[in-house]
Amino acid sequence: MSALLAVKLIRDLRASWSRFVLMTIAIAVCLTAFGGVLFAWAAGGRETGGAYQSTGPASATILLDRPVDAARMAAVLAGLRTRPGVLEATGRTQFSSDVQVNGRPRAVPLQVFAAAPDDPMRMATFRVNDTTWPPAPGEILIGRDALGLLDVRTGDVVTIEAPGGGPVRLRVAGTVDDPSLSPSPQEQTGHAYLSTAALPGRQIGMDQVKIQVAGPGQAVPSRDRDTIVAVAGEVGRWLRDRHGLTIREIQVPTPYAHPHQWQADTLLLALLAGGAAALLLSSILVATILDTIFTRQIPQIGIMKAVGARSGVVARFYLAMTLLIAVAATLVALPLAVLLGRVTTRTFLGFLGIEPLSLAAPWWTYPIVLTAGLVLPPLMALLPVAKAARTTVRAAIDHHGTAATPGTTGLLTRLTAGGRLNRGLVLALRNTVRRPTRFWLSAGLMGAAGMVFVAGMSLTSGTQAIADEQKRRRTWDVDVNLAAPASPGEALAAVARVPGVQRADAFGVMPTSVAAVGQIPVTRTYPDQGHGRIAVIALPAGATSFTTPPLLEGRWLNPGETGAIVLNQVIRRNALPGVRAGDQVQLLLDGKPTTWRVVGLAQEREGGGLYTTADGLAAALGRPAQVNQLRVTTTRHDEPARDAIAAAVRAGLTGTGIAVRSAASVTRGDAVTAGHLGPVILILLGVALPLGVVGVIGLAGTMSANVLDRIREFGVMHAIGAGPRTVRRIVVTEGILLALASCLLATLPALALTAVLGAGLGDLFFAAPLPYRISLPGTFLWLLLALLGAALATEAAATRAARLTVREALTYL
Repeated sequence: MSALLAVKLIRDLRASWSRFVLMTIAIAVCLTAFGGVLFAWAAGGRETGGAYQSTGPASATILLDRPVDAARMAAVLAGLRTRPGVLEATGRTQFSSDVQVNGRPRAVPLQVFAAAPDDPMRMATFRVNDTTWPPAPGEILIGRDALGLLDVRTGDVVTIEAPGGGPVRLRVAGTVDDPSLSPSPQEQTGHAYLSTAALPGRQIGMDQVKIQVAGPGQAVPSRDRDTIVAVAGEVGRWLRDRHGLTIREIQVPTPYAHPHQWQADTLLLALLAGGAAALLLSSILVATILDTIFTRQIPQIGIMKAVGARSGVVARFYLAMTLLIAVAATLVALPLAVLLGRVTTRTFLGFLGIEPLSLAAPWWTYPIVLTAGLVLPPLMALLPVAKAARTTVRAAIDHHGTAATPGTTGLLTRLTAGGRLNRGLVLALRNTVRRPTRFWLSAGLMGAAGMVFVAGMSLTSGTQAIADEQKRRRTWDVDVNLAAPASPGEALAAVARVPGVQRADAFGVMPTSVAAVGQIPVTRTYPDQGHGRIAVIALPAGATSFTTPPLLEGRWLNPGETGAIVLNQVIRRNALPGVRAGDQVQLLLDGKPTTWRVVGLAQEREGGGLYTTADGLAAALGRPAQVNQLRVTTTRHDEPARDAIAAAVRAGLTGTGIAVRSAASVTRGDAVTAGHLGPVILILLGVALPLGVVGVIGLAGTMSANVLDRIREFGVMHAIGAGPRTVRRIVVTEGILLALASCLLATLPALALTAVLGAGLGDLFFAAPLPYRISLPGTFLWLLLALLGAALATEAAATRAARLTVREALTYL
């Protein structure tokens, strides 16, 4: 670039500094969002994978129908380690219990993981803090993320219900970090770890065989789930035939993936897509504003061409101008993106319960961000640059500024006839649509941002509707879990005697596994036995606390029906793809395979999954109906009343000889739902907000360019008597009309985008579409932002137009 062109570039930047600042801010905001999420996605994936792999996760967990002692398990494991495809094997067990801390009960349950004291901890391991493994007899370790949830500290004494019954007091000897589990606050369940020899005077049996599986000819754990399933199936048959063990279920989760990793990846990728869309829109915005600058400089381009400048020189000049904007925006955005990436990484690793070793993003993410910031804006500006570079001297001489299209002018002239419309309003309308291409581009840009903003807010409403639906269906007040099955008549009679109880329903809930007839059940259940877990729910006749879910296929259960079940779409997707109403499946109940007919497929977005009648479960088990869960409805529904009645119900059941595992208010379920849906809502808002910022900045840039493009026109208006207030009102009205037009353009696309994204996200998270909701608050918020942005965007330009003198207008080039 010659010295003269460099001088012109500096002068152009000074003359239009406000628009260049707007373009720089637009790109910087969107590049910050895009880069921050990219950094978080890359760093989070690295930290998640490293943390999860550091635990040496089991490829498969084989559940036995009953525990075996340490000596027998040691013999089984010794033979198992010689099996083809098995790298390592160990025995474990786990159980859940109510917990008391220093004699005070806690409202959340405790999930206890137990391993043999001589376990070499080469797989399914964890990091022990403040002490060593194994804890001494009479000691227990608590997950560090559960300390606040349980209000417990090292040195406290906890009381749990041990397997086989009876309370056991254990001292908290230290804490554990276990990145293979979901965070305790999110699941509203504490985690604890002890040795199978920790209980005084007894040994805890083990009912889990965990194995690491290698691929053919490999000495490292396989990441192919089909290979793992095949080897685990062979191991299950070997355990059954060689050692006489009954296999209840084989659990094969996604290899080397945290229980919530796919959710976090999906959310981050959605946010990354939103950032990329915002960056693209900001680049279009820059191209739009640059096009107005180039159009205003057509006379200058003609002079440059007249004194010998070629098209290539003009193109390089304007590309240099665009690149300068891109460089400035990138320099501003890069450190902000690094900061945002670190904050986002820590937030999402907290969602996964992982303590990061480093928050720094991988090196390869920086070239991507730099390329996006430095290349995309000039690339989007190529069309207006080429258009400006091809301008001839003759075209520059003939250029007289903007003009309304004849059809629009005629229509507006007819509207003003007879005083049907205010002349100032008509003038604003004419100025708004004077350049159809610019109008559609500006309104489309604003409309695209509004479309995504409203769709994001609507998806947030749809996600929140799931939580609201769960609350509506949760018509009872207290959940009671029994430590052992009991007679429904005795349990309900004991609860009915408690003052403040209005009614109660009793359910039988039994862990199970489902498979095709004759096959060993294989599920995707994770080590916490929660994610991917399947349980059959026996529904009592006339239960008032159960709402029948909508059916996708078939019918619902008939009262007293036996041999029939209803599955939901999640179980079908994870365990029995392709199953239809009328097919037969196999459930393993108490170690015994039973055959059932699928009579219906239900759609659920929470809980449940597999239903039968109380008579059906009793017939399959060959014993009278028993229950282990109670839903209690109270006469008062405030939280203190719920807590008081939960304690009274526990005491009443215990007094009749029925052991209670937990009794708590249903608000614990609300906390679990909030823990899972909260990040989804946060991400959807994160996708919407950057695009909203781009839309408002786009409107500001467009209005500034429109006003500067008509400086001579404003001079003429002043010359014929228009006052400053009239000019200001016309300019502000023009911006408001453009904002309203963009909102109208966004309406139908926002409805369609909400449906498409709702179906996609719903299928990922719930195997069912999100409830279709249009966020009226989000719609009005965008309308308010658009109108406010229009008013603010036009204020500076309107002030300039109102203060413009006739002389300044006539001398403006």
